[in-house]
This record gives sequence, structure tokens and C-alpha cells, in this order.
Amino acid sequence: MATDVVFIPALLCDEALYRDVITAAGDAINAHVMISPRADLAESVADILSQAPARFALVGTSYGGNLALEVALAAPERVSALWLMGCDPAAPQTGGPDLAGGLTAQPDAVIDMLAGLVVRQDATACADVFKTMAHHIGGKAGAAQATALATRREATSRLGALHMPAMVLWGKDDAIVPVEIGRGLADDLPHAHFHVLKDCGHLPTLEKPAESAALFLEFLADEPHRHHH
Repeated sequence: MATDVVFIPALLCDEALYRDVITAAGDAINAHVMISPRADLAESVADILSQAPARFALVGTSYGGNLALEVALAAPERVSALWLMGCDPAAPQTGGPDLAGGLTAQPDAVIDMLAGLVVRQDATACADVFKTMAHHIGGKAGAAQATALATRREATSRLGALHMPAMVLWGKDDAIVPVEIGRGLADDLPHAHFHVLKDCGHLPTLEKPAESAALFLEFLADEPHRHHH
């Protein structure tokens, strides 16, 4: 039986973020990549839940991880497993750069700046893929995603309600959300496994697709056999 899996891409990313993992998973999964760039995470949650299968494993990276957490918190009975990367469950930090404003006014400059941050400096091919995805999504949708991220509720205090098996995967060299935040997220989730990929930045499925896919498939294979008390 193939597992239905909903993949939520990172800010300014599309299905290419997960393409290699989806290909590697083959017949083990039915992949549904869902992008819902609304300026409020709650609106995107409602949109995704209205389109998603009745029960599904859920994957999210960065902004997509924050959105995945809110989807899981809104409908925990529908989410069979959770895979999170590069997301900070804490309240948004104030006084940082206005990403939404920048994406509205100067999308190309902001996309170029982000391309240098989201992957390791030497991962130039991955940076190019990010730029291609970002131009496909566009500054307007990206600004909506950035607004949703900047106005999100903190999730840290609510993580104890998520009892489904979880995998938290982090790039050791994540320049946007430090690996310690990933470790804390895994500690706060009741049933989480934490993995760190070395020589990897903020987008593991783009930078280390083979390793990411292997961990995910092992996680999915284990998941039905775990008995939680």
C-alpha cells in the first residue's frame, strides 16, 4: 500500500524542492505537493486540509515546516506521520529584515540574496535550482508566504499535542535556522527522531536528496509498526 504524502515546499520553492525524494520513493508513496501562498497561515491550513487526502504523512521545509506544524495541530487525526526541516516553532523574531516588503519591491534582489543563504556557499547548482523555483513562484506569492511567517503564532507550547511519529532532519550548516533549534523541536515533539546531515544547509531535500530519501523511506517503513502507549 502506497502512503499518501503531502509535501509543503519552503518559501519561494515549488515541487522541484522534493522532486528527487519523490522519485527515489517511487511506488512507496503517492505524492501531493501543495502550495498555498496566503498571507495568513490559518488560511493556508484550511486550503490544504480541504485538498489533502483523508489521512496522510506530512512533509514541510522552512516556512513549509511552520505551515505543516499548523496543519498537524489543526487536524492531528489526519496526519499519520510528520517530517520537518528547517522550521523554527518559536514566535517570529521582531526587528529582522522585512522579507515581505523586499519581495514586493525588489523580488530579484531578495531572491539572489536568499539563494546565497538557503544552501551552502559551494552548492551553486542547488542555488540555481532555488532561483528557478523562486522566479516560478514569484515575488507576490513569496511576499504572502513571508507575511504569514512573520505573523505566525508560536507553536512551541503546542507541540506536546502532536503524538504521531515525527522525523526532524536538519542541515548541520543551516545558515537560517540553527541546528540547535531543530534539536529542540525534536525534543519537544513526543515521538520524534532527530537527524543531522553534514555538508548541508537549509534545504536538505535539495542539497542531500539521496540521504534525505533514504531516511524518509526508513521512517515510513517503521511508522506503522510503532506502538505508542
